[in-house]
Amino acid sequence: MRKTTAVAGVLGLTALALVGCSSQPLTPEGCGRVADSAPSVMGAVDASGASTSVPQSFVADEAAHLDLEEGAGAVIESIDQAAVVDISLVDAATGAELPYVVTEGDETKVVPLSALTAQMPGLEPALACAGEGSRFVAALGDGGIDEALAAQLQQAGLSGDASRMLAVVDVHRVLPGAADGSPVYNAGHGLPSIVRSPEGVPGVVVPDAAAPTSTAVETLLKGDGPALAEGDVVTLHVQSVDWTSRSVGTSTWTRESPATAPLAEIGLPEEVVSALDGATVGSQVLVVVPDGESGATIWVVDLLGAAAAS
Repeated sequence: MRKTTAVAGVLGLTALALVGCSSQPLTPEGCGRVADSAPSVMGAVDASGASTSVPQSFVADEAAHLDLEEGAGAVIESIDQAAVVDISLVDAATGAELPYVVTEGDETKVVPLSALTAQMPGLEPALACAGEGSRFVAALGDGGIDEALAAQLQQAGLSGDASRMLAVVDVHRVLPGAADGSPVYNAGHGLPSIVRSPEGVPGVVVPDAAAPTSTAVETLLKGDGPALAEGDVVTLHVQSVDWTSRSVGTSTWTRESPATAPLAEIGLPEEVVSALDGATVGSQVLVVVPDGESGATIWVVDLLGAAAAS
């Protein structure tokens, strides 16, 4: 489980740099993806028609995958990211096919990839470096599904044998694991600064000064995605820190899963909701909300995605 902190002296945290080099968007090939990870295994899979067929004798001891379509969008770099996917399971032992994750075109149905791989660890290698818009077939391999899912599959009429199981996956959206915008220079004095781990987990450095008496807002990273529109379903990582005690309060990072909901329903203070009005996807926003006495709550919000409610 990730750990968050309100101080800077933590291994792995690096100070925000305002300079850097530009880079081209990562591609599946540049990430290291292989289109057919095990030709001798995946050669038995026929995915040329409307449904995927596989001989009843099919067995995969190890996880493998076969790309059917290569996506040109954002790339899955870590299972700590979230995505919108459709998944069907195909059982070679019984010939049955079972819809497992169904979005019906609803791009607000964001799921943490770590939740999927907790149930299907055999899917993790196939997700690595897959691009948004891709479609692939994954053999889950021996031990590729957990016991609880195996029991559910058996109740649904499938064998529950992971070595006989295939997953057909469509990747519709890939969200970043953390805000990935460009650093913004802020001239404000007396406000907290943010340090980030290599994975983007924020740490808050609280200055040795009095808390502000009015709400303060800074955009720390400016994303190049679309601006939030009224009614959007957003995906956020959020962390709050008490100015006085330096302790972490609310944090989606500790549960390794961002929050996805209409902005007004996530449970953020009104001041934070207002500060995010017009923010662009990929941004990180700092909001300091005074408590009316001598303290304040510091909020750091990573805006990972937004989609119109269906």
